[in-house]
Amino acid sequence: MRILTIALGLVLAGNAMAESKGLSEIYNLAVANDPTLRAQIATRDAARASQDGYESRRGPTVSASISSAQTDNAMTNEDSTLNTASVTVSIPVYDRALNKQIEGARYSSSAAGAVLNTARQSHIVTVAQAYFNVLSAERDYDAAQAEVEALEKQLEQASERLAVGIGTRVDVDQARAQLDLSKVSLIASEVDVETKRADLKRLVDTDFTALKNLSDDFEATIHRDLESNLDLLVDSHPAVIEKTNAFQAAVADLDEARGERWPSLSLSSTYQVSETANSVSSDGLTSQKNLLTLTMNVPIYGSATGSLSAAIEKAYADMVVAESRLEESRREVRRDITIASRNLEASARTVEARRLAIVSAASRVEATEAAYAVGSGDIVEVLNAKKDLFAAERDFEKARHTHVIRQLEFDQAIGDLSESAIARIDQYLVQ
Repeated sequence: MRILTIALGLVLAGNAMAESKGLSEIYNLAVANDPTLRAQIATRDAARASQDGYESRRGPTVSASISSAQTDNAMTNEDSTLNTASVTVSIPVYDRALNKQIEGARYSSSAAGAVLNTARQSHIVTVAQAYFNVLSAERDYDAAQAEVEALEKQLEQASERLAVGIGTRVDVDQARAQLDLSKVSLIASEVDVETKRADLKRLVDTDFTALKNLSDDFEATIHRDLESNLDLLVDSHPAVIEKTNAFQAAVADLDEARGERWPSLSLSSTYQVSETANSVSSDGLTSQKNLLTLTMNVPIYGSATGSLSAAIEKAYADMVVAESRLEESRREVRRDITIASRNLEASARTVEARRLAIVSAASRVEATEAAYAVGSGDIVEVLNAKKDLFAAERDFEKARHTHVIRQLEFDQAIGDLSESAIARIDQYLVQ
């Protein structure tokens, strides 16, 4: 136990002397190294590429062909060779199904962008949560270590009082029992620090030493007011925008399925050069022609028409699902905004209550120590008072950490969380 305590103490002391990293530095590392975020960016890029692919089908296509055919006439013992080269340019004039494919791809691309926006905001909260979890765990360790040191001194004092006849064996035993319990808490705190640091390292994929903590200048305020137009906040939230675009894409898919029954019209132009050579005649015949074709394709009957009906039914069902998910998302966002606002208000009040608790706990320590010094107090009261003071100081720091996260969660709930929030918090962090 003593070795573990000394080892971790040296590590934390070394970290304190090293250059501490702020939240912005940790966040930038997480953005560069978090595979989950990279995967989401790749998904957005894939949706954009798919949109480009569909839109390219609306443009003209150019194809070329070269052929050579030889004919032998057994009756006349004559043979001829026909060489042909052609270039064809075609463009769709009207294709309802293709138009709806392109429209659906655009909505899907917009939805993927909204998903990425949501993922970025969630990533900010995740990184900040892991950052302040480390600080809170270290604060738990500091409080546990301070408690052990205080109880060791208390045990030493109780033993000295017993030696000179003004103390009791019970006081010594109680002080020793409290010390043993505090050492157990210190071991748990050591493990928790390492666990929280490992969680943060998983996001940044690099080693870090110390982290900057909140300065005394940080005030647990409600940093922004909740707008009265809640419906506007809901509709502009990235999660709702995603579901709205997904619904519009589903509508486009339904129109595409129905559009397969519509006629399509395409225009093509073919320029052809051909040369005929005859074995009997030394003269060759060369011809050139340009063929302009307007083609209408109308599905009338066949196996494809039956599958179109099934495709329409499926697309309609998918549209109903997308519409239901849109409404569900609206309700969920509205709920999240309300809860996040209440949590932010509650955390601000909690920080102030924790600050006042420190004042009360410190006064109690002074009173119990004074009473014990003149023999009218009890050692247990002194020990409990000091434990309460350590806990009050620890809980105050952790409440401030929680309030920072509540601020970010509130911004996330209204869909307006950005990297500027990281910079705003970072200015309150000190070495």
